[in-house]
Amino acid sequence: MSLPLVDLPRDLEGRNVLVVPRGTDVVVLATAWFPDASWLREPVSADEAAKARPMTGARFRGISSVVAEAAPGLLRLNGAASLEGPTSMGRAQAQSAGLAVPEVDLYALVPADPRASLDLVYGWMAAAARRAAGSIIPADRALPVVVPDPGAAVDLTLWSPMPLSAQDALPLVRPAMTGARVGPTDVPHPQPSAGTSAPPTFSVTATFEYDGAITVRTGRSTEVPVALSRLDWREFGPWSYHITWNPPEPEELRSEHPSQLHLIARSRVEPSVARIAAALWRAVGGTVVDSGGFIVPPGELQDRATARR
Repeated sequence: MSLPLVDLPRDLEGRNVLVVPRGTDVVVLATAWFPDASWLREPVSADEAAKARPMTGARFRGISSVVAEAAPGLLRLNGAASLEGPTSMGRAQAQSAGLAVPEVDLYALVPADPRASLDLVYGWMAAAARRAAGSIIPADRALPVVVPDPGAAVDLTLWSPMPLSAQDALPLVRPAMTGARVGPTDVPHPQPSAGTSAPPTFSVTATFEYDGAITVRTGRSTEVPVALSRLDWREFGPWSYHITWNPPEPEELRSEHPSQLHLIARSRVEPSVARIAAALWRAVGGTVVDSGGFIVPPGELQDRATARR
């Protein structure tokens, strides 16, 4: 008989569990994929419970108070499932449970309908764990903990209300591609249709000697990521600027354990991807979304852009 690889509280037995760093806003993660996600039951934290303890002593005699106990909430994702949590674990508890992280919040998956497909929910759990630098504990505790690589989400897309021509975009992105050969790879010149003044779409590629290539490709779409649906319409638009890294060995993008050379190349190009997105954002505005479908705020974009190469 296989021994469990992690030892969680008894009320989490037999459940798939999303593990995220303590204090992670799981609602933000959920609404990136499920726009109607909301608390069916609000969680009560330990601090909130402590503040609501009954008043004692002679001066409070005769005054009644409501005692609140720490309790997990229930977050509805969609019609197929909800998350129950958080169940918080401190450093010592997490380490004794077999989790290689300091302080965590645990969210147990609660299926709503046993007949409903959970493929979308499982996909979100993997993306959310990657985004938050967390993990997933399978319901079968004999299976290994799934730890998605947070650094794998390199590609970024800017969704903007303003289009750029290739001639205007190239001077913006070229400084962000230091050390690469930069040139247009696809600049079509269609005749604009009647009543349309928008420039044609294009792509620009920067090729690095050892680290592959970065391609900036523009487009226009009537469909945008779910995460943008909760924003004011002025904060994004139909014009997309996809910034994609093409590594020297593309198959390593799908590998759970990429080579050290791939990881080194990735660490060197990631700041360039962020700098390109930041340069375009400053020029045309909009909102940046990562490859997992989560919004990347300007502060995080700046941190990525200034990371050491």
